[in-house]
Amino acid sequence: MKLINLIPAYGATEKAFLLLLSFLAATPILCNVSTSDAVIVETIAEYTATYNGIPIKAKRTVSLANNIYEDILDASSLFGTLTQLSRYEFDDNGKLIPLYSYDKRSFFGVIRHEEQTFLWSENKVVYKKKGEVTEVFVPAHAYDTITHRLQLKRDLVEGKFVFEYVVINRGKKQLYKYRKVGEETIETPLGSIETIVLSRKRDNKNRHTTLWFAKNWTYFLVKSEQIENNDSYDMLIQNAVINGEQMIAKNLGDK
Repeated sequence: MKLINLIPAYGATEKAFLLLLSFLAATPILCNVSTSDAVIVETIAEYTATYNGIPIKAKRTVSLANNIYEDILDASSLFGTLTQLSRYEFDDNGKLIPLYSYDKRSFFGVIRHEEQTFLWSENKVVYKKKGEVTEVFVPAHAYDTITHRLQLKRDLVEGKFVFEYVVINRGKKQLYKYRKVGEETIETPLGSIETIVLSRKRDNKNRHTTLWFAKNWTYFLVKSEQIENNDSYDMLIQNAVINGEQMIAKNLGDK
């Protein structure tokens, strides 16, 4: 009986796992430049995270081929596994353009997958799940969950103060809002890192999300925390290799 009480219900577990991994899946590393023309570079990054003290491991890779970036996250915990893939590009003016995303998860042996494709010529997103198809109209500046975080970083680099993004997630259109709450130096396995701290504005007062972005890492997301009702989620960077170079805190901002 005690073991059963320690394990949350399947639906709650999956939701918590996905909420936490949404942070891990959205941390592309940028070139160390001072304008919004920043683009991501090839990356391998590893994270550890916890959900109410239960460990989660995750590994992300970002690669470039034929001017299209492919971002893949593989994560696992006691409850199951998750694979997320996203493809995006930049146009000639440096605009970030999401193209395609894929999500496959397995929790307690139950496998589910879904995908969404951005059809910019028709201003819509086609979302597919279990054979069902949903179409969503999108404005010119819409993102998926990964690319909206990348655009947030570009806006931080450019020195902007307003962070609002239209995000298409699982076939639904949402508005994500963030605000800067301060600066903090945090300890990580890579060393001490100076960060900018942002929080996400939510209608639900019982949900609090805080994000730490490395100032000398072109606002790479190194830490996150979320509290929802009585549950807590957190993640922390463990290791990163950028363009084949092992990174450490003391020289992340050096040229």
